[in-house]
Amino acid sequence: MKTTRLVMAATLALASTSAMAGGYLTNTNQNAAFGRNLSQEAMIDVMATYANPAGVGFLTPGWHFAFSNQSAFQTRTAESWFVDPDRGPFALGYVNGQKNTAATKKYKGTATAPVIPSLDLAYVQDRWSLAFHFGVVGGGGKCEFKDGLGSFESKVAMLPSVMNAFAGTQAATGYAMETYMRGKQYYFGGQLNGSYKVTDNLNVALGLRAVYAICNYYGYVSDMKVVTPTGQQVPVKTAMDPMIMQLATAVPQLASVMTNVAGVAGDVNLNCDQKGWGITPIIGVDWRINDHWNVAAKYEFKTRMRLENESGESASGSALAQLDEYADGKKVAADLPAILYVGAQYSPIEKVRINAGGHVYFDKQATQYGHREKELDGQTWEITAGAEYDICDLVTVSAGWQTTNYGLGENSRYISDMSFVCSSNSVGLGARFHLSKKVALDVSYFKTLYQHYDKAQADYNGIKANFGDLLADVKKQVKNIAQEIGQSGSEQAPQQLAVIKDLSERVDNISAAQTPGNDRLHRTNDVFCVGVSVSF
Repeated sequence: MKTTRLVMAATLALASTSAMAGGYLTNTNQNAAFGRNLSQEAMIDVMATYANPAGVGFLTPGWHFAFSNQSAFQTRTAESWFVDPDRGPFALGYVNGQKNTAATKKYKGTATAPVIPSLDLAYVQDRWSLAFHFGVVGGGGKCEFKDGLGSFESKVAMLPSVMNAFAGTQAATGYAMETYMRGKQYYFGGQLNGSYKVTDNLNVALGLRAVYAICNYYGYVSDMKVVTPTGQQVPVKTAMDPMIMQLATAVPQLASVMTNVAGVAGDVNLNCDQKGWGITPIIGVDWRINDHWNVAAKYEFKTRMRLENESGESASGSALAQLDEYADGKKVAADLPAILYVGAQYSPIEKVRINAGGHVYFDKQATQYGHREKELDGQTWEITAGAEYDICDLVTVSAGWQTTNYGLGENSRYISDMSFVCSSNSVGLGARFHLSKKVALDVSYFKTLYQHYDKAQADYNGIKANFGDLLADVKKQVKNIAQEIGQSGSEQAPQQLAVIKDLSERVDNISAAQTPGNDRLHRTNDVFCVGVSVSF
């Protein structure tokens, strides 16, 4: 009888996962220079230590240092409906004390990360060089869904229709709930590269990145109620008591069955910390063909990540304690994919540099919990372009562009309103101010313009399937009760069997209900960057 409650709890947990995950966890924006030129694959700069580690070897001999901070402001929006976009169950709900205004609801999560630091340090000799990079390579903030998400609310919204079907009357005209969801994800990466000039024009690099993940998911769903025809909001069990008493009077054995059905609307709480680490091997090559052309490539191997859960409230609740993915002590697969970078820089004249490049993320080979990666149609790929112009000895201006295309396919089961990505185009611009021959200041801004993604579902987030498990359990118990009564030979047996038959038909009617739905997903992203670099 706990099936539906478990589904509700699982949805709450996963909804919090959407905080900064979005599904893909790789951050390639690692410094202020990226914000003003999104094509860094073949740049030779201390701030390109992450994107082009082999290019570090072509810096001037000596020490190079850079520090950047990015401030990111994001939103994630899901416009959702199920059963009917105009007259669906969402129109009957009260969430956090507010009446829903339509059958199609818009759920908005806000993610803020005012401080996303990164640091680069390099030492260059004639042939050898060493470089270190530290940054937030995944996640990078927290996201709040103050009014939950459609994937969860839809399950609560089904309670009135399920209750009415059991009661055979219009016992409930709506539902009410209190909810809040929040998640935080930070994947810190420390990267050490060593490189060697094979020739004066060819440099190769080897490196390792240690990744440490810290995540927290917190949320609750409480005070679930149904709205009576008189407008009162009452707990589900209270509303079902008259029906339970009526059935128990006719067939006493049905009392416990229906009491358990009402129990699925119990409060749900989650507070789960996740921690884990992994190692990323990195190889790179940079070839300075001549004064005009430079080409480079980098390959990052897959990072095997296993996040271990430490659950607080989730371990104490009878339903949440049984959640597989968020159980206390559980290790969850969350690999970062292998990535291939390639790029080129062309300088037609000394003051102008034009960049182009591309990335491939091997997401289908990065193991996720439950092998969710198998739901992808293809790999993620990106194309970048950018240009820089030295206006004078003191100022360099630049701009860049990047297009990102995810291998989701149509109506992808890899994503949901709880955790999603959308293909996009990003544009950035900014300037570098040369404060002296050895000190420079970078200021930049980039914005990501996301496409909408529509995910149509024949059974919205498995509502019918999930309630089907509950109803199948009810039918099994009712069938056993009917067999016992039939074998008893009591005088009340015919009347009791008629009640049971009527109840079974109501269960069949619920099972036959159609639950199509749709999520229209969208995101926004604005990032402001500032950084300083020093040579000494």
